[in-house]
Amino acid sequence: MRGLILAAAAISLSGCMTSEFPDSSRLYGQSLDAARALYGEYAENVQLNGKNYYIWRRGDVSEGEQVYCELWVELGPRRIIARRFLQGHPVACRLF
Repeated sequence: MRGLILAAAAISLSGCMTSEFPDSSRLYGQSLDAARALYGEYAENVQLNGKNYYIWRRGDVSEGEQVYCELWVELGPRRIIARRFLQGHPVACRLF
C-alpha cells in the first residue's frame, strides 16, 4: 500500500517536471555512498517493482509559494547507481 501511495505521489509530481540532467551521468556506476556524499542522508528508501530507490527531497520558495523537488536514485546490482532522475518544481530542483 505504501508503495502504491508513493507511486501515485511520484506521478502527480511528474506533472510539474520530470527530467534527467546531463550532469547526472557522473554518478552512474558509482556506489550509493557517492550520492550520499553529494546530497547528504537520503529521506526515504522504497522498493518498487523489485528495484531499490533512494529519495532525497529539497524545498524552496517560488513566487511566494513553497515548492519541492525529489531526487530519485535507482540502484542496480551490487548497490551501484543505475539511474538518477529529478521530479518537481524547477526552482527546488536547482538545489540538487
